[in-house]
Amino acid sequence: MKPFRTTIGIDPSGGRLAIVAVRRGVGGSSLAVPPLWHEPRATKEPALFEEIEGVLGEFVARNGLVGAGAALVLPAGRVYLARAAFPPMKDRDLRDAVGMELERLFPVPPAGLRHGFRRLAGLTAGGKVTLVVAATPSEYIDRWEEIVARAGLSLSAAVPAAWAVGAALSGPGGPSGDPGRTAAVLRAAGTSVECTLFASGEPFFCASGACSPGSALEDGLAIARAGFVDPPSSAGDGAVDLYAPQGWVGKEGKGEIEGGGVVLRVREPFDRSPASAMSGAGVGVGGIGTAPDPFVLLGAFGAALGDGRMDLLSPPRDGSDSGISRAFLAAAAVAALALGIAWPTAVAWKAKAELRRLDAQVAALRPAAERYEETLSDLDDAQERIAALREEASATGESLQILRELTDRLPNGTWLLSLRLEGRKVDIEGLSPSASEIFPALTRDGRFRAVEFGAPITRQADNNERFKIRGEFVPPPSAVSASPAAGAAR
Repeated sequence: MKPFRTTIGIDPSGGRLAIVAVRRGVGGSSLAVPPLWHEPRATKEPALFEEIEGVLGEFVARNGLVGAGAALVLPAGRVYLARAAFPPMKDRDLRDAVGMELERLFPVPPAGLRHGFRRLAGLTAGGKVTLVVAATPSEYIDRWEEIVARAGLSLSAAVPAAWAVGAALSGPGGPSGDPGRTAAVLRAAGTSVECTLFASGEPFFCASGACSPGSALEDGLAIARAGFVDPPSSAGDGAVDLYAPQGWVGKEGKGEIEGGGVVLRVREPFDRSPASAMSGAGVGVGGIGTAPDPFVLLGAFGAALGDGRMDLLSPPRDGSDSGISRAFLAAAAVAALALGIAWPTAVAWKAKAELRRLDAQVAALRPAAERYEETLSDLDDAQERIAALREEASATGESLQILRELTDRLPNGTWLLSLRLEGRKVDIEGLSPSASEIFPALTRDGRFRAVEFGAPITRQADNNERFKIRGEFVPPPSAVSASPAAGAAR
């Protein structure tokens, strides 16, 4: 069998990293290489993402998977889930209706979300259609898109953990799609336990919570009972099928568990489901050295399969496509894959990955460039202020000299009512016992020229004379010779 496509499922749930590469061909799906299960040493961002990126890049390079597609599992803690009921309507109208309800359903602005929805089986008592809506912050997907691009991959899907697990366990051995059948799947996610609830084969609840050593089953069942507080109409009233890791429920892993009004019937998930391939899979470099519990790999495996999933990278759909449309889509996909397996396709994948890597570098350098431009702007402002201060200081020194010359020449008993300086031009107005003495005092040594009375002299009631005189100050030769121009002339 010649493979058509290899997809790499990436599951970072619980801070751990699970990577599963699935090869899809005419005969079905199979593991392309041994999966990888890595427990990072770093616990905080961004060191955690740097370590994950390094492990992912090494896995891709070592197995020759550069250019393959990547399907990201969105951990339960990163996904908002809600149920909403709408009147029966066309698919396009239904998508618009869900988009308008996002602000009411989730505590995050709709502009910052990627969302999708699926239709649950059956109708409500009022004849309305029940949808389960999932959303995640766009920035989380964007960050992972950069990570997988730098590792040489292309992010082709972003699947919430509930639908990734459901795809892995689909089939006769997993949660049944029969009407009224309900199932709960528990799995470890780092130091947390994750619980997903299915009604008629469709997830309607998924949450995770911290668990203490040895109490994963009890904590997981507590989450399950919380999810069954408000089940959809398609959940039915019978016992709930429980799928849990081996050893969590007794030695044989069989029997029933009762509590909180819910009866859980333990089932074996790996008899005939697609995930049966995981039960004997070895672990690649970066794992713990032995085959881990297959449940930790379910999310990555189901995302890579891509069957019946909710993809938040694609436009939202209600999941009610007809069998004929699905057949046409499948045929078109096979034809596209057959035509696309060629050297130009590989070159295009690599070029796209390189462009995304360069875009990430440009984005990382943009803050430094903006800070540099701001620094240049601040420097220009400082230089302009310095020049203005220097000019003002020069002008202030000459103004003081003009005032000193006027003070020396005005007769005793003279009062100035106003003084105006425009460059070296002087306008003074005041009162003096003898205003006629001011004119010769200003012109005697050439310090003022073009001196003239601005108005006739008038005598006041107190026997003082009111005068207005204007003139132009002439700097002394020493001040002129000190200027750069005078020095250059000599």
